[in-house]
Amino acid sequence: MSPEKLIFAQSVEALFVRALGPYLTREGRQRLKGVGLDLSERLRPAYSLEQWRGFLRVAVQDIFPSLPAKEAWLALGARYLQGFRQTPVGRASLSLVTRLGPMRTLERVPYNVRAGNNFNEVRVEESGEGAATLWMKDVAADNPYFSAGFLAESLRVAGAGHVEVEPIAFDGTAATYRIVWNRTAAAPVGESAPAPGA
Repeated sequence: MSPEKLIFAQSVEALFVRALGPYLTREGRQRLKGVGLDLSERLRPAYSLEQWRGFLRVAVQDIFPSLPAKEAWLALGARYLQGFRQTPVGRASLSLVTRLGPMRTLERVPYNVRAGNNFNEVRVEESGEGAATLWMKDVAADNPYFSAGFLAESLRVAGAGHVEVEPIAFDGTAATYRIVWNRTAAAPVGESAPAPGA
């Protein structure tokens, strides 16, 4: 029997404490508590994948209620990476990313993803200058756009300007992404995703 799929506390901290904490509504916090995340208490060491998916559903509705679903999930994924940058592990990891460049940053994604859970696998294949294909065993969300959002934000942090991360296959669990970037038109990191509540 395979072990339970678990999301570690540092992932929950990155998104729900660091990135979204100041923006969650009172109702959103109550709804999170209802699905197993009480932000007034110390975080557990890990949460089940199904709990995490429930947390994401609450967050995307609470933080981005007026955005179309795809844009809301992309923005939530970008917020995850922004919150991860504020954790001790994220600061150490992403300070290196700024010197690696986009392709080498993508090559580090498998390690970063596995630091946040006990089940995921990622494979990256360069497919030309400024382009790659990335396969993720489990997108850990209801759709592939949350992961697309944090992948795009990772590349922006690494110095890519215009970034496109498009799912080209998704079976409900695993996804394959086509990733294209251009380093010449760098945009400020803070402008990569709509502001909460936008």
